[in-house]
Amino acid sequence: MMNTLLIPTDFSPIADNAITYAIELASYYKLDIDLFHVAVVATTGADMMYIDVSNDFIQSAEAEMAKKISELNSKYPSIQFNGKVTTGQFIGSLQQYCNDTHPIAVVMGITGEGTAIDKLIGSNVILAMKNIHEPLLVVPRKAIFKPITNLCFACDMKKVVNSTPILSIKAFAKLFNAKIHMLNIDFENRHYSANTPTELETLNEMFEGLETQYHFIEHENVQEAIDEFIEANSMDLLIMLPKKHSMFEGLFRKSHTKEMLYHSHVPILALHQQ
Repeated sequence: MMNTLLIPTDFSPIADNAITYAIELASYYKLDIDLFHVAVVATTGADMMYIDVSNDFIQSAEAEMAKKISELNSKYPSIQFNGKVTTGQFIGSLQQYCNDTHPIAVVMGITGEGTAIDKLIGSNVILAMKNIHEPLLVVPRKAIFKPITNLCFACDMKKVVNSTPILSIKAFAKLFNAKIHMLNIDFENRHYSANTPTELETLNEMFEGLETQYHFIEHENVQEAIDEFIEANSMDLLIMLPKKHSMFEGLFRKSHTKEMLYHSHVPILALHQQ
């Protein structure tokens, strides 16, 4: 694993907010930063940041990137910044660059305004969650960096050996020197089974050697329970598994009547099964 954070940018305020958070993260944990811009030249539904086929537009993007990198290198001399501009489809280009550079994580920003979370840098964040293999750190607009000491891992205690990205979680827990809070949410034992005690024992063995604490919450609404737990216990980061939990997509729908508080200030680390 390289010591680099990769930040896709369209040079917007939302992207700049993710850069600001990543700079503080990189400074504290001694990481480098790569900025990555895709000038999309084909329309494929939501898989775009913007569209322009002109060389002038691409040259303008390269000039904007060079200016941004120069400013950052001057302002933050202790961090190594690199910039890359390419053309193509956003997700495919992003994954290819990840394959070439092997970043610790990809960092993207969201607006967190109202309940219309799907307005983000659009659905590119959701597409990245589902499709890129690297860890994805999603930074809400109001996120303020502080050293990460408490990680919240929402776990349903089912098939934990196959579903838990243990190597990635261990790597981030070690990087941050953080405590892992295992959060399990149930209501009237709807998800409890004869296998649950065994799954819990297995999970405990998997995380042996790490500082962990288990929390079992009785709540009918999983999303509200996560929200309340994070707020009440001052979690610094929420770990979730987007391909495993359909709940993840639910976090980005308009249909919720209550805005989830943790989107306003707590970053989400999306990991995939290994």
